[in-house]
Amino acid sequence: MGSDQDDPVISSYDVFLTDSEISRYVFQYLDRPQSKPYNERRGQKPTVMRMKPDTGLVELEVPIFTRCTYDVSKGLRYGEAMKKGRITRDGGAYGMAGGFSSGNMPGGNGRVKAEGNGDVEVLDNKKVVDPSALVRTQPLGGRIKPAEEGDPVYMLATFKGKNLHLSPVTAVVQLHPQLHHLDALDEMPKGRAKGKKDDEERPAEIEARAIDVKIKGAEDGGAVLHGNLDLLKRMQEEKWKTFDWVDAETEESWYTYENYMMNQKPEELPQLESTINSEDYLDGMSAPRIDPARPEMTGWAMKQNRQRQKDGLSESEDER
Repeated sequence: MGSDQDDPVISSYDVFLTDSEISRYVFQYLDRPQSKPYNERRGQKPTVMRMKPDTGLVELEVPIFTRCTYDVSKGLRYGEAMKKGRITRDGGAYGMAGGFSSGNMPGGNGRVKAEGNGDVEVLDNKKVVDPSALVRTQPLGGRIKPAEEGDPVYMLATFKGKNLHLSPVTAVVQLHPQLHHLDALDEMPKGRAKGKKDDEERPAEIEARAIDVKIKGAEDGGAVLHGNLDLLKRMQEEKWKTFDWVDAETEESWYTYENYMMNQKPEELPQLESTINSEDYLDGMSAPRIDPARPEMTGWAMKQNRQRQKDGLSESEDER
């Protein structure tokens, strides 16, 4: 065992806890390297954030680079499908957020209005298109997992001088690319039989489709199926709440960081007191201890014997 000189203490900090009532979420982008964050500097600051708090759904919209490695024909095709799919149901959504039923995305879903006086945009020097008809953003989605007993508690740490501020994380959300444009394309009505001029000129009508969800469970499969269908129904019925995205390098973001990641009145915080003594802590963390004088006495029995010896010694001192 090395001495203190081999592993010296080089610094010490006072630890403070921040307000646990504030919601703090950590977003993980599983298909995105750390070197390429979604921010203003890279031109991919999320345009909008949506959340369904009751069912825990989260979605972001991030810009797509349309001036390189972008298929304009497919962008127009999917954009048109998204545009028409939007009128199917006000406030609806695709995928799990819509209960896996046909519906449409809320505002800001993959189309950007043309700005300025121009109505067209040259994307690849060959095709001139209406920019509002293109898919311009990629949705990323995930779900907040309800906390369960035994789950780890994550903290966000912030250093300020000699103080370490710990902020509890409400949830860690893993965000994956969502293929809403494919759902919208699949939702489009199929063409009618050719040869009938009236049918060809008649506007396409939206076709309603029933979604049959089959979920296999164990012996209580009926309860599992009913619970999942009820969750999907609540996801479909709950309305999105929309939030603005603040870039990390803005003054507003730093203001939020200073106010919500650090305790503003550390001098008023109560001191943390341990509910167990050192011996109880060692018993909880170590293997059972054995009394050399009485090998049959281990763990709890040894502790009780030591306590009786200590009490007897105290009584003898009082008699003196």
